[in-house]
Amino acid sequence: MTDETNQPEGRAPAPESFPPELLAQPVGARLEYFEQRCLISHPRLQEALETIMQAICSPGEGASVRRPGTMVLVIGPSRVGKTTLIRMLEERVLAKGKALLASDPSFIPFASILAAGPGTNRFEWAEYYRAVLRALHDPFVDGKVAQIRTKELRAAMETALLERKPLAIIVDEAHHLAEAARGSRLQSQLNHLKHFENATGVSQIINNIHSGRYLRDAPVSESQCTTGMPERGCPFPPL
Repeated sequence: MTDETNQPEGRAPAPESFPPELLAQPVGARLEYFEQRCLISHPRLQEALETIMQAICSPGEGASVRRPGTMVLVIGPSRVGKTTLIRMLEERVLAKGKALLASDPSFIPFASILAAGPGTNRFEWAEYYRAVLRALHDPFVDGKVAQIRTKELRAAMETALLERKPLAIIVDEAHHLAEAARGSRLQSQLNHLKHFENATGVSQIINNIHSGRYLRDAPVSESQCTTGMPERGCPFPPL
């Protein structure tokens, strides 16, 4: 590490150097070190974060914490920072809801889930409902005595969202959703998510869609906000 206290005024601190003994390590060890330690943030990562926060949270002190439910699609190629963006978003949402969390024990700032993995050509909504219920700490979703029946999962999730009042549901690895449905079918899936926004006022953050090609035949409605984490040289889509 560099000693910033001895840096001349106006000069940026020197970058942190790697340990010299690393050069004597095998190639695999060197690559692993740089993959884990030498990370470069996307130049528009912070901008994307602010765009999402503005979409789901009212600005300024004293305002209502949550805006009416909306949908944010985070689109970009692999390893560009989408998952990092979600971790930053979770920290910001948690900080935003800290005061409300202290005054309302039932409040949960967000529900963060993973979309169902590959292996099927259809998106299993029952697994989506269960994942949201688990994130909202529902005691009956996996209960051995009074477990929620499959046909009751949707209603149970809507009730939990109204009770817990999260600012957003964050759906990571959403390319599984896009791969399971294309064109009009994908639009139907997005409309299904939009129903929950209208019914509960909870926003949906759909993350890790690798390419906008999945949405080519599924136009985004005016109530949806699309932000991108594009490769260098590609501008963010207008909001």
